[in-house]
Amino acid sequence: MKNFLKQSAVLMLAVGLLAGCATNKPAPAPQAAAPATQQPAAATTQAISDAQAVVASATGVCTDTGNANDLISQAQAAAQSGDNAKAQQLAGQAKQVATDAINACYCAKAKDLLAQAKGYKGLTADQQARLAQAQQDETNGNCKSAYDTLSALVAELQAAKMTYTVLKGDSLWRIAGKSDVYGNPYAWPLIYKNNTDKIKHADLIYPKQDLDVNKNPAQADIDSAADYAKHRGAWRHHKADKKDKKWANGGN
Repeated sequence: MKNFLKQSAVLMLAVGLLAGCATNKPAPAPQAAAPATQQPAAATTQAISDAQAVVASATGVCTDTGNANDLISQAQAAAQSGDNAKAQQLAGQAKQVATDAINACYCAKAKDLLAQAKGYKGLTADQQARLAQAQQDETNGNCKSAYDTLSALVAELQAAKMTYTVLKGDSLWRIAGKSDVYGNPYAWPLIYKNNTDKIKHADLIYPKQDLDVNKNPAQADIDSAADYAKHRGAWRHHKADKKDKKWANGGN
């Protein structure tokens, strides 16, 4: 009986020790923090698309976009590897590079057109207003807008013509000197140049002939015509016919 009680006590002690071990297990090691959520792929796709749209807009007279296409390719590669942050950064750079290159091109072309437009005389109030607005846009860096306005204005000025019907006693010198034509007799070669199909000899025109007159010649053209007229030589016997034709065809 004593042995039985002794064995029972030992058994109970062992069970107690086992139970204690089970209830005092060490806490599990803390797990690593979950990685930060990546930037959404949709934003990356949009950033690349925006850059591509700017590159695609480089058409017509301004097609240079710098190294924007290379940056877009790098952005696409980064996106495919899952690095959305880098992809968006590269796409943003591509968009800016393309925007700057296109605008620089339009600024240069607008500057040239502005100089041309300022060389014309006799602009209407509307034409002067458009010229002033274009100059303001060019100054503020809105060069695409300035270019669009100026290209249309210069084309309009170049195309503006009037018809002059020759009167008895007229000469190209006299016509060019009239206030409603050029107000400068030395500008007569411009009239000759516009009517070489009607005028065989610059010093011989006829009453009732209808001559085309460019209403708004550029100042450079007026200066060229005046310089030629002053150094042309004698009018008599059509001695200068060949020289006249050469000048009218772009020679001097």
